[in-house]
Amino acid sequence: MARILIILIFLLGGGLISSQNHQNGLQVLVGELLNSGHLLRTEKQIVRLNPSVLQEELALLSTKTIRVLCDVNGDSCSPMRYEIAPFESQKPADWTLKKIPRYVTGGQFAFNPQVTPDGKMLFWTALVREGGRSTQKIWASKKDANGFWAPGEQLPSPLNNKLPSAVISALPGGNELFVFGNFGEEEMLETLKKEMLLKSQDVSRDAVNAKDFNQRLARLETEYRERSEKIQNRAPLYKSVRKENGFSAPSPIHFPSFYNWYRKQDNPYQQVFGGSALSTTGKTIIYSAQQRKNLGKLDLYVTFQNENGTFEDGINLGNTINTLEEEMAPFLAPDDKTLYFSSNGRREGISIYVSKRLSDTWNQWSEPMELSSNLRGVNFFSIPAVGSWAYVSKDGELYMASIPKSFSPDPVVVIKGKVVDEEGKPLSASVHYESLSKKKLLGSTVSDPNNGEFSIILPFEENYAFFGEKEGYLPASQNINLMGKEKAEEEKVVLLILPKIKKGNEIVLNNLFFAFRSVDISRESETELDRLALILKKNPKVKIVIEGHTDNIGGETVNKKLSLDRASSVAQYLKTRHQVEESRIMTKGLGQSSPIADNKTEEGRAENRRVVFKILED
Repeated sequence: MARILIILIFLLGGGLISSQNHQNGLQVLVGELLNSGHLLRTEKQIVRLNPSVLQEELALLSTKTIRVLCDVNGDSCSPMRYEIAPFESQKPADWTLKKIPRYVTGGQFAFNPQVTPDGKMLFWTALVREGGRSTQKIWASKKDANGFWAPGEQLPSPLNNKLPSAVISALPGGNELFVFGNFGEEEMLETLKKEMLLKSQDVSRDAVNAKDFNQRLARLETEYRERSEKIQNRAPLYKSVRKENGFSAPSPIHFPSFYNWYRKQDNPYQQVFGGSALSTTGKTIIYSAQQRKNLGKLDLYVTFQNENGTFEDGINLGNTINTLEEEMAPFLAPDDKTLYFSSNGRREGISIYVSKRLSDTWNQWSEPMELSSNLRGVNFFSIPAVGSWAYVSKDGELYMASIPKSFSPDPVVVIKGKVVDEEGKPLSASVHYESLSKKKLLGSTVSDPNNGEFSIILPFEENYAFFGEKEGYLPASQNINLMGKEKAEEEKVVLLILPKIKKGNEIVLNNLFFAFRSVDISRESETELDRLALILKKNPKVKIVIEGHTDNIGGETVNKKLSLDRASSVAQYLKTRHQVEESRIMTKGLGQSSPIADNKTEEGRAENRRVVFKILED
């Protein structure tokens, strides 16, 4: 009775939102849930929550503080999405767990959360009933502009099929997925059976006697066993990329030396794979398996992709990481140095541990530390590149866990970009990043064909170039030097404009570097010019002009000569290094006559000091 009286006092006291004093429409409200989730008390008023699909789960959160996206109409609102306190912007106690709302997971048994490094997409594995049996499906949710997770959805085929599948790692931007599953093995085994049946029929027909028949049949049986084991034991890891209408059919990674001997005692016929993690570059895999170099039941290994696209023999991470029991579910942080993994070999029961890589050899690690007793029973863990919350699963629910500074990976820079053509239309393009000093390609991703967006992660202590390229378009590039910079989480927004290869289109050579007032091309510029040479070789009818420009420092005559000499240096590089015909290249020195920015600032003068690659004929 007292509770009802308190609510009536609020109602009669004018505590509700008034349509006369407050704007209607979508609003984000923060407050305490009251009356079994039917009311929300904010700092200024009490809001009545209309019945919705969230009503049942909000009723279970009475007296909890939430952020809620509401469609406000007069003195009430219809809740659409919410999150429980503490919020991402707050700093709660270390390793505080908060549950991700059930409307996100659809009430399914959920585990294995994998967040993209930019923190905008979340993938997980759901245990669902299908055809009278349980199986594992990939689900996903996207964070909206207000920071709420959208209702999750089961991804369609071909990413999900009738067999269990899961996302192991989501590369930056969520446009490339590293998935676990069975995609094509059954068809391969069925094809092999048919092939062996035909061969056995040939043996029956062609054998000269019983001894010859038995010998040839035994060889066929050996061949079948070896080939079927090779199919069944290949790495259960695949790549899938976003297309205009969904994700592509997963294609197997090339990891021919992979094998796994681990079987559980209660089911010796079922292979148990302990999971894997992909670096943000896409070129390093840490995986859990039982191989001949094992120290325990399941060990963590690392493998690297070579220039041919093949992942080489795995290297055991050593006895600092691996125990006599099971090390599983690795997660390699975006800094490519901090490793989180689950283990049941360091204490009774399973928990999450962290270790730092101490050298480039990948077998020297700091002593693993348990993250928190709050995470005991947790065996899946992932974190974005920015932010202070991890994503974990426990008892079929997804959670966020606040990360203390001492357990965080090293800071990185997140490049959030968009690729468009000269008309501003989004493009699906390859985006690569490389070390300018080492002239080495470090990683690649793809942009979303629907909006052109992409993300890449760049650790500190390197001078980077990144560029977009697509067949039929000029490449566009930018650079960022992180050598000697203060290490702090940072996001950089960029736009890469890829003009079509046609008359009149042009690009600025952003990764072309000269010494001050010099015409000598630096070594760091060579990869940029090599890409342009490849464009010219693929398009033999294209003729170009190289235009040099300067700022207004130094005088008009001097600047015009400097700009022409720099353009000539670029032309000479293309001619001598790549044998581009002289008749296809013109040069111009425009000096300070065509500025594109304000020469009164250093930033503007830097933009004006440029070399332009322009198509004269296509």
